[in-house]
This record gives sequence, C-alpha cells and structure tokens, in this order.
Amino acid sequence: MSRLFRSLSFRLAVLYAVLFGISVVVLIGAIYWIRYERPLDAMRASVTTEAEAYQTIARSRGLGETIQLLNRRAKERADRKPFHAVIASDGTVLSRNLPSWPSRSIEGLNLMEADILTEGDEIDYSALVLDQTIPDGTRLIVGRDVEDITRLREQLEAASFWLVVGTLILGLTGGWLMSRAIGKRIDSVTRAALLVMEGDLTGRVEMRGTNDDFDRLGDTLNLMLERIQTLFAAVQRVSDHITHELRTPLARLVGKLEEIEKRPPGDPGLPALIGDASMEAARLQRIFAAILRISRIEQGRHAIQRKTADVVTIVEDVVELYQPVAEVRGIALTVKAERPLIAAFDVDLVFQALSNLIDNALKHTPPSSSVEIVASKTGGVTITVADTGVGLSPEERARVTEPFYRSSLAHDLPGDGLGLSMVAAIARAHGARLSIEDNEPGLRVTLAFPEGE
Repeated sequence: MSRLFRSLSFRLAVLYAVLFGISVVVLIGAIYWIRYERPLDAMRASVTTEAEAYQTIARSRGLGETIQLLNRRAKERADRKPFHAVIASDGTVLSRNLPSWPSRSIEGLNLMEADILTEGDEIDYSALVLDQTIPDGTRLIVGRDVEDITRLREQLEAASFWLVVGTLILGLTGGWLMSRAIGKRIDSVTRAALLVMEGDLTGRVEMRGTNDDFDRLGDTLNLMLERIQTLFAAVQRVSDHITHELRTPLARLVGKLEEIEKRPPGDPGLPALIGDASMEAARLQRIFAAILRISRIEQGRHAIQRKTADVVTIVEDVVELYQPVAEVRGIALTVKAERPLIAAFDVDLVFQALSNLIDNALKHTPPSSSVEIVASKTGGVTITVADTGVGLSPEERARVTEPFYRSSLAHDLPGDGLGLSMVAAIARAHGARLSIEDNEPGLRVTLAFPEGE
C-alpha cells in the first residue's frame, strides 16, 4: 500500500481527481448563481420595491387603504403568490394571508415557510418577505412565493455533495487501477534491467502488442539491449582475437630475446636475431596503433578534418602507390572515374580506407587477374574496388569487417585482420555506407558517401 501512495501515477490520479472535483464545484457554483442567486436577487429587488411602495401608501393615505390594496393583491392570480401581514403595535392582526411570521420584526429580507392548508391538503410555499414598521408602530410584512427557487437550491446542494463525493471516489479508484496497470509495465522494464545488471544480456522488456507508449518504449529499450548484447559479444570476440593474434608475435619476440640473451657478445648470428625481434616488435606496434585508431574513430575522439577535394586525385594517388606491387604480381590495376568528383571529407582517412581496400584486393587476387577502382557520382560520391580473386562466402562477407577476422583462405597471407575493420570505422565516421558483395568471381567493396559529403 505504501508503494501505491509513493507511485507517481497514483499521485497524478489523485491530483487529477482533486482538480476535477474543484472544477465540478466551480461548475455547480456557476449553475447555483445562474439558477438560484440571480433569480433570487431579482425577487429581492421586486419584493423590496413592493414593500416600500405599500409603506409609502400607508404613510400618505392611511393604513385602511393600504390594507384594502393588500387584500385585493392577495386575490390576484400571479405567477408568484403574494403574501402579506399587517400587525398592530399591540399584536392585533389587522390583515394577513401569510400563515405565520416571527414574533419580532427582523430587519431586511427574509425567507420563511408559508405552507397553506387547502381542503385538507398542504401546499408548500416559501415566502421572501420584507418586514417593516411604519411610524405608528404597525408592522407591515410584504412578500412573494419563491418555493421553486428554494427547492432548486436544495436540489443543487444535494447534487453538489454527491457529485463531489462521486468524483473523488471515481478519481481515487481510477488512480489505484491506473497505478496498478502502469506499475506492472514499469515492473517489466525493471526486471529486464535487473537481469542485464546481473550479467544476463538476454533480458528483454515484455511487450503487450497494444502499440501504446509503453510498448513503444519497450521496443526502443529492447532494441537498445539487443545492440548492447551485440556490442558486448563483439567486444568479447575482439578480446579473444587480440589475445590470439598477440600471443604468437609475443611468443616469437620473447623467444628471440631469450636466444639473444644466450648468445655471447660478438656472435655473428646476433644481428639477424635482433632484426627479427625488431620486426616482431614493429608488428605489435602496428597492431596496437591500428586498434587505437579504430577505437578513436568509432568513439568520435578522432576529429574528422573535412576538406573539399577531388576524389579522383586521391584514387589515382593510392593506385600510383600500389602500382609497383600490382606489376610485380602481374595484376592489372585500373581506374575508371568521372572527373571531377568534388566532395568534402577527411582526406587522410579516405586515403587510408582506399589503401586498405586495394591492399586487401591485391593480396587475394591471383596473378594475371585484375583489380578495378571505379569512382562515380550517383547522388553522393561512390568508390568501388572490385577484384577477380577467390571472393568470400556470404557468411564470411557478413563478418569480414570484425576486428582480427580473417577468412579461411587468408590465414597464410600477411596481415592482421584489421584492414576492413578500419575501412568500416572510417565509413561510419563519414556517414557512408559500406557494402561487400560477390563480384562473380572475386569481391566488390563499395563506399557510398551520402550526398553533400
């Protein structure tokens, strides 16, 4: 129960019930004023005018004529029955059709019961009267029936009470039901969060299929949890790959250093051992540098230095760099480009991405084959590197951008499995789309930069 009172939904429901109750009271107050107070004010003015007129007649023409006029008035058929009473100073009733009145004069306008028995039946009247005393001490009471107005007041007062009570009861009941319904949905989110906190990344928010706000929130949270699970699995795979990839060069480096330590000074084999150790250390340095750069790019810590440049010029520079390697291997390295292709991007990063793609294509393409680089503008700038090598299976194409992932045919080739990971990170940093497809034969990798890049 304490949880119920602490819940925001219940407190909002109570606040809503109170505000609704206040609005009902204000509405009833407006109806009360329009249907009761305003007609009663009109009757007050009318009775006051009549009473003051009869007092003026009594003073100017005498009490006898006043009584005659009042008796004649009492016999008139009017929408509101007229009442009067004339009582002498000694208490003698001189004229009346008012059943009863206070023993003492009460100043101002007053409401009093004026029920009349007619042939054994009681007719309810409520008289609004003005009690005045003329100079000779005679009380002159003049009024009109306002039974319909007073009955309406009683009805409004009874309705007001039950409306306010009913509103509060319904509001509190609705608040309790709403709090329970919302609490169950929140509990589902809490359970999923607790599972994740305990290390179970399969925890998900329960969906009701109602497509309401909670379902949309749950869907968003589930997508986030799936993304976290995917990233966590990727981190685990990267950790495993790093351990695996570094174990061999570290073991070789340690072995070389131990061998160097055993050799006597001046041993003719020392320079070769030191050179091998330096190569292993350099490879480790390259791996760590690549990992660090990928991490910095993906986390946004590497500032993208966008400059307006011709993409074709960058493509030609990279091709010129790798042309000797292609010639040695007997691979035709060609460029097909629409000039000029002006765009804004980080020149160094795009240069590195193209270098990695061409280097990767040359490694996996047999002699007497070809590698073609195509640069074109279809909305945004598109760069494609296509080779006629062995290609990759669909499963391998889906994983080839993972850090340290190497296909089954690449284990004997030089490399660290970070080239395409770097390309993917650079593409994401530029908002570009990286697609890896079958070139039949070979592989076709496309970098599609969005329009405006």
